[in-house]
Amino acid sequence: MINEKRNGHVLELEIATNELNTLDSEAFKALHSSLLKARSDDSVKTLILTGSGEKFFSNGFEPTMFIGKDFDEVCSLLQPAMDATSELLMFPRPVLSFINGHCMGVGSVLAIFTDYRIMIDGKARFGFPESQIGINFPSVPGFILKELVGIRNARSILFSGRPMKAPEALEMGVIDEAVSQEDARKRVEKYCNQFKDMALESVKGIKKSLTDYLRVPLEEMRKTDTEELARAVVSDNGQEGMRSIVERRRPVFK
Repeated sequence: MINEKRNGHVLELEIATNELNTLDSEAFKALHSSLLKARSDDSVKTLILTGSGEKFFSNGFEPTMFIGKDFDEVCSLLQPAMDATSELLMFPRPVLSFINGHCMGVGSVLAIFTDYRIMIDGKARFGFPESQIGINFPSVPGFILKELVGIRNARSILFSGRPMKAPEALEMGVIDEAVSQEDARKRVEKYCNQFKDMALESVKGIKKSLTDYLRVPLEEMRKTDTEELARAVVSDNGQEGMRSIVERRRPVFK
């Protein structure tokens, strides 16, 4: 479900859940477990997060897990996602997203919660389709997105829900590089190698200096984010949005 590949000081975590690399509560539990294990391993200086195959980094939440569920059930299903994404955001060493395919919804949240994002320039799309499927966008990733791209770009990205090709994602500021399939791995290795001979104290200390300001707002917003997302998911429009994904059609909202 989450494949771990070790190469010296680099640990690669590969999302390998299904054909679309969608994420359910069990996948988030597995991701959280891998992150906690990596946190306690001082030989790991950097992480790579990517998707198995060449078509999908992650297509977001697995929609079937939300259909027909009540508020308490959805809150329970969301908890592992909140645990894993919080751990990823505050992971004490640099994390790079290698976006090797479509990256949508909570898959894109995972990507913006990492320190670097390299995306293959081709058929892959990057986006936040929440406005297209009738649900809200949580405050914590909203905060991070605004930090990355500014309020105007964040507003445009979220309200439109439109998926972006790599060059547009680069122009907007949500990724660091758009690269060819042939050059992608070399570019990923170059980013990771900058930490190879660096003292672990520097790696961890600098990462802490860049993320420490997030600790208080993250804790304050997390519970509210869970509850508000659950309310949106169990609403009539949220359920219609989830069914529309499964049925591969446009939703019809009330």
